[in-house]
Amino acid sequence: MAVHVDLQATPEVLRQRLYDGHLLVMTKLPSVAKFVDHARQQLTELFAPHDPEHAHEHFEPAAMAALLGPWKPRFIHDERSKKLVRNIIEEAGFTAEETHFDVPKPRTSFPVGHLTTGVAFAFPWHRDVWYSAPNQQLNWWLPIFPARDTNAMSFDLDRFNAPVANNSGDFDYYANNVGRLTTAASVKREAQVRPGATDHNPPNELVVLPAPGQVLLFSGAHLHRSTPNTSGLARYSVDFRTVHVPDVVARRGAPLADTYCTGTAIRDFVNVADETRFDEATIRSIYGEPPADAMLVFEAPKA
Repeated sequence: MAVHVDLQATPEVLRQRLYDGHLLVMTKLPSVAKFVDHARQQLTELFAPHDPEHAHEHFEPAAMAALLGPWKPRFIHDERSKKLVRNIIEEAGFTAEETHFDVPKPRTSFPVGHLTTGVAFAFPWHRDVWYSAPNQQLNWWLPIFPARDTNAMSFDLDRFNAPVANNSGDFDYYANNVGRLTTAASVKREAQVRPGATDHNPPNELVVLPAPGQVLLFSGAHLHRSTPNTSGLARYSVDFRTVHVPDVVARRGAPLADTYCTGTAIRDFVNVADETRFDEATIRSIYGEPPADAMLVFEAPKA
């Protein structure tokens, strides 16, 4: 496996490289820098007059959760946030009509000892496919401020297509949608089921540090984790996901070595061109019939 920087390839080759476990950094997409400016402005306003990277020095965990809880959905559903994501995808060479994406999710990682649950959950070793993500999912990760090897995320490339012990069998996507209604209130302990590897301590970890204005792409089948934040600074990043429609229909994607969860997140993805969702009949033909009472798509309560 390799880390490619600005790989010169067709979208088909690029996707296959990612499905095979390679990582890709894109450094020349103007909309990524615009997205970073957009996020920085909102974070600066949210924590004013404090520097966002030092906000944890001024807010206790409960107060931090109270700030981030309402802000994150506002940012996620902000029309400029979504427009910039669509621009990034198209600048990367992906055809809008054949690509679906999900909303951009802001992530916060505070130094060890501060808020690490709920809206600032520190993810252990996991694959996104353990969270019922489709195996065609490509993850796009971009830092808002400079990331460091002591506050970023790391990969276990040796186990990309090799099974590891995990609790993904405890995770049901539709039940998780219900549990998300109270995520922001989790301050001292994690209330949701969070799939993770069991006693996983790889001998080699790879940390990739794109600069603000650059974006890292990797398969949702990759085994990765949030690095314990010992930097003394808060880390802010944003990630979103894409799937290629013909690949979903053809069931062509990354290997699933050890995935035992139930349900599917495919309904969260909308088309880049017009924001339509996958046809329900197509979803059921590929992923099966959901329970009658399932919350198929998360819907936050109206204020």
